[in-house]
Amino acid sequence: MLKVKGRKVRHRLLFFTAMATVCVFFAPQSCGNSNTKESVTRITDGQCYIVQQETPIDSIVGAYLCLDKSRYDFGKIRSKRTPKIAIEFEVANLGKAPLVILKADVFCGCMSVDYPKAPIFPQGRAKLTVTIDTKNQIGVFNKPVFIKSTADNDIVTIRILGEIEK
Repeated sequence: MLKVKGRKVRHRLLFFTAMATVCVFFAPQSCGNSNTKESVTRITDGQCYIVQQETPIDSIVGAYLCLDKSRYDFGKIRSKRTPKIAIEFEVANLGKAPLVILKADVFCGCMSVDYPKAPIFPQGRAKLTVTIDTKNQIGVFNKPVFIKSTADNDIVTIRILGEIEK
C-alpha cells in the first residue's frame, strides 16, 4: 500500500488521477476519433456553404467567416522567373453580425497579407490577398496564414503549398 504524507503530495496525486480520468474519457472526442464530422466552409459559384456543419446556419448568432479556399498549391515555380506570387481569396460573412478581420499572422518574412480593414457586413464579401516573395525561398513551400477575426469561428487557417526552384 502506498503511504502518502503531506497535503501537497495528496493534492498532486488527486490532481493527476483526475487528469488521467478526464483524458481517458474525453481524449477520443478531442483527438478527432469521435463520430462527429468536421465543419468545412467553401464558396462555390459565388455562394458560400457550410458543409457537414453540426449547427445549422440559422443558429449562427454572430459573424461567420467563410473563405472560397483554405489551401492553395501554386505548384512548381522558378524564383527568377516568378519573384512574387499574389494569391487572392474571397472572404464572405455568413453570420448575422458585421465581421472585422483583426489581423493576419504569417510565420515567414517572405509572406504578407493584405486584408480588408473595414467591417464585412452580413452576407457581404471582400478580397484578401496573400503575397509571397520567392527570391530567397528554395525547396518545398508549406506555410500557414492565420486569420484572426470577430467571427464565431475566430481563427481560420489558410495553407499555401508549392515548390520553389532557383
